[in-house]
Amino acid sequence: MSYLPCIVIVSVFSIIYLLSEKLINRLFNSKPIGVTYENATASLEKISSWAMWLTSLQTAAMAAMALLIKDTNQLGTSKDYGFFALLFFGASIILSTWLLSGIPSVQQRLINSVKPETENDIYVMRIFRVTRITLGHLSGLIHFYFFVGIIFFTLFIFSRF
Repeated sequence: MSYLPCIVIVSVFSIIYLLSEKLINRLFNSKPIGVTYENATASLEKISSWAMWLTSLQTAAMAAMALLIKDTNQLGTSKDYGFFALLFFGASIILSTWLLSGIPSVQQRLINSVKPETENDIYVMRIFRVTRITLGHLSGLIHFYFFVGIIFFTLFIFSRF
């Protein structure tokens, strides 16, 4: 199996997904909600912790995969499962680091107000002021890639035993 087209497909899907946010928001009729400064700050801290935990978990899973490959001549289908697990975990890790690097930008743009402000809805805020990609949209893609990576990781584990 040629893996390069799979990498290209995942990359193109990511770009299309991230650029199609306005269409998805129209389909689901999502609108910003009022959020206090304190709640928005607390949410950013939780997202930051979650992204670091998720990245650590996926890195550990990839290391476990490396330990499970004892005889590379007898990989069989586990080679394909392993590739896709690495592909989706890797994509999730790359996007998680992008999300983590954008959290300070989101934090700086919060409105420090006692009353709830729709501008403080961190999920509709752009990850960086210069991009159109929002934190919520990027977070959704990270979740999706993690989920798909877990499926292939599980298939890889089952194929090894």
